[in-house]
Formats: sequence, C-alpha cells, structure tokens
Amino acid sequence: MRWIFRFRESSAAQWALLTAIIGIVVMAAIPAFERVMQFADQVEFRYLANAFEGSAKNVHLRAALKNEIKQKDIVTVEDVSFRLNPTDNHQQGFPFALGNGAKTLTAIRAEDCGALLEQFTDQSYWLGDKLQAAAEQISQPKIRAIVVKDKGNNAQPYCRFERPARAGIWSDDTSISARHVFAYYPATGRVEVLRETGEVK
Repeated sequence: MRWIFRFRESSAAQWALLTAIIGIVVMAAIPAFERVMQFADQVEFRYLANAFEGSAKNVHLRAALKNEIKQKDIVTVEDVSFRLNPTDNHQQGFPFALGNGAKTLTAIRAEDCGALLEQFTDQSYWLGDKLQAAAEQISQPKIRAIVVKDKGNNAQPYCRFERPARAGIWSDDTSISARHVFAYYPATGRVEVLRETGEVK
C-alpha cells in the first residue's frame, strides 16, 4: 500500500504515462470483449432457433399421437390450438398458425409467424417498422417476424425471423445491415440458422 501513497507525489509526466498505459490496455481489451459478446449473441440466437424447432416438433409429435379427430388440421397442446399444414396422415402436419390464424399454409401471415415465435420461445417480436418503437420497449431479444414467399408454383412460404446484430458494447443498432436470421419452413418443420444473405451458416 505504501507505493500507492508514494505515487501520489509523482510528477505530471508520470501520471500521464500511467494514464496512457491504462488507456492502451483498455483500448486493446475492448475489441476482444466485443468479439466475446458477439459470439455470445450468436449462440443465444441459435439457442432460440433450436427452442423454436423443438417446440414445433413437439406439436407435430402430439398431433401424430392424438387419436380423436375433431378437426384434422387443428391440434391442441397445453391449451393452445395450432393449425397444421395438410398431410395425407391427417393430424401429422407441422404448425404454421394458431387456431385463429391463416386457414391455409399459402395464406400464412407475418402475424402467424410472430404468434408462433411468441408461443414457442416467449420472446418479443415486431412485424414492421411501424411497430418497432413498441418492440424496443420490450425486453431482449427483439425479433422481426416476416413471411417469405419464394417464386415458383410449388414454393411454400416460410417464416423468417431477424434480429439486428450487436453493434458495439451492449447495444443493438437497427441501422446496421448485419442481422441474425433463422427461417422456419412449416411445410417440413425444418429450421435453419441463416446468414443475412440467405445461405446456411
């Protein structure tokens, strides 16, 4: 402890040197810390995608095991009714909407995707720029839910979930083009974590 009191009597040049050393150490540590945070953010988002996929498969399994056929495209799991995509095996389709959602898979809406995300992961979402301000007030993660309809007569629409990539320390900057993305294909139940350009990571 004596060296601390002795250092108080140091010259301005020594204080400046100490400040410079501390500044260099901090500046060197910030990029490494940001890389750690970005990696943690990616892992968290992939975990979210896995949770979504697991929940969709759980609904599918419950539907396959259900004996009674009251309405073949609806299955109820834990008091929540999901609409399933049509299959030849009646109640074995994958969920694409809740009970009051789109009647057919081709009519799937962003609201259906967002409702599934909220039901499966208990996470916040927004559907468009007009609602983003309200989403910003909800706890993380804030995810944009949209429907993508590929070109082609046989192409099935799918849900795309986007979250702005972390920019800087403890912040999500929506102006940054990079995003975490995962897609849910309700025709097959497949979930893929994507890069923003669309290719699989």
